[in-house]
This record gives sequence, structure tokens and C-alpha cells, in this order.
Amino acid sequence: MSVLELRDVVVRFGSGAHATTAVDHVDLVVDDRSVVGLVGESGSGKSTLARAVVGLAPLRSGEVLLDGQVIRSAGKRQDRAVRDRGALIQMVFQDPYSSLDPRMTVGDSIAEGIAAGRRLRDARRTVGGLLDLVRLNPDHEHLLPRQLSGGQRQRVALARALAADPEVLIADEITSALDVSVQGAVLNLLRDIKDETGVSVLFISHNLAVVRYLADHIAVMAGGSVVEFGDAVQVTEQPRNPYTRTLIAAVPTLLR
Repeated sequence: MSVLELRDVVVRFGSGAHATTAVDHVDLVVDDRSVVGLVGESGSGKSTLARAVVGLAPLRSGEVLLDGQVIRSAGKRQDRAVRDRGALIQMVFQDPYSSLDPRMTVGDSIAEGIAAGRRLRDARRTVGGLLDLVRLNPDHEHLLPRQLSGGQRQRVALARALAADPEVLIADEITSALDVSVQGAVLNLLRDIKDETGVSVLFISHNLAVVRYLADHIAVMAGGSVVEFGDAVQVTEQPRNPYTRTLIAAVPTLLR
């Protein structure tokens, strides 16, 4: 099982009259082996929600659960076993260059991401398999990030996240920094990875057409709240919320 559940999640920055609520009482479930697309315009709270799930943004209230076990909760320190469980959720960021250490080779970056407790010697034996999983030549392990294209760097970032053998993968705008010519290839790769590994995916994008292509279900976010959630076909063909209809209208070729 690889079920990610968010219960009443709130992320607020600042205090008093100067407080800003970035995520406002969000409930969301990513079912086992499914892809949930989280879509909304810039500033809607999508990336902040993702960062809260992996512990990079503080929860003001609410809980994050993995397979029914609370792994993050507002104001509570988790024991080591729970923190290790939280490592089964991995995130891939928008900019593949800034997410990789420019001084480390591809192989070293991926080996560093191997789940804790494995020896480096063993980790290196898995690097080639991970590169193959993301459709890169194993010889790329000797290269530095600056020697790769943007699409190749994003594949390395995917391999590094998969090195931890996650149950849930969060992909935050992973195609928006790429040329249009390679975006489709990365999306197809992510779909293949989901099928081959069984990992559940929370896929974040501002592009509803991209989300529809990949996702089983779609959550629409606006002003820090999820305003609509449903089957991908239902949300894009029979949207209930006016904001969702606005997003569809902004993509003239979608479902025309």
C-alpha cells in the first residue's frame, strides 16, 4: 500500500495581522498506485502544500499520513522510526539544475539518495539500474550536471528520488523548466516509472492539459484551498467550480 493522505492541512507564515495563509484546511488523498494531479495558477499554494508534505514548510495545523500512519503533525516531534517512514515520500523539484549539487557527479548524486543503511559500495551497484530506469545511459554516472541537457538533469533528479525506494513521489512542475520538445518525453517517462515501480504520484502543474494527460484524478487549488476534486475526465469535461472552468478556458485546445 502507498496511500498519502492530508487531513485539514494549514500552512501559515508570519503572525497576527501580518500572517499569510498559503494553504488553508486542505484534505487530499493520493490512492495506492494512482496519479493525482494538483493544478492551479501561480500563488495558489500548490508548491507550498508539497513542501509541507515532505517537511520543508511548517504545518500550522493538520496531519500528513502514509498508509494510515501519521508522519507529520503540527507542533509534534516525531520519533526516528516515524521520520524514517516519512523518507518514503520523495520530491522532485521544478529546476533540475538547482536541485543537483554541481560539484557531484551523476553517480555520486544518485548514490547519496540511496535509502539509509545501505553501504556506498552496494549503492553504486544500483546506480546503473536507476539510470536505466529513467532511460539514461549508465555511462552518464561519470558526468557533472553542467554536462547534461535540462531533460537529462531532470531524469537524474528523478533517479535520485527513486534511489530512496519511495512509496510516494511528488513531482512539482517538473516539466515547466524544460523545452516543449522534451516535456512529453519526461511525462511519458513518469507514467512508465509509475507502472514499473508501483509508486503513487502527486503531480503538480499550472497546466491543466498536462495534468489531464497524466492524472487519474485532479485536484484544483485556488487561494490555498482545494476547490474541486474528482476523476480527471469528470473535472475536465464537467467541471463544477467556476475557477476550474476558467482554467479550462485558458487552454483553448483542451477538449475542443
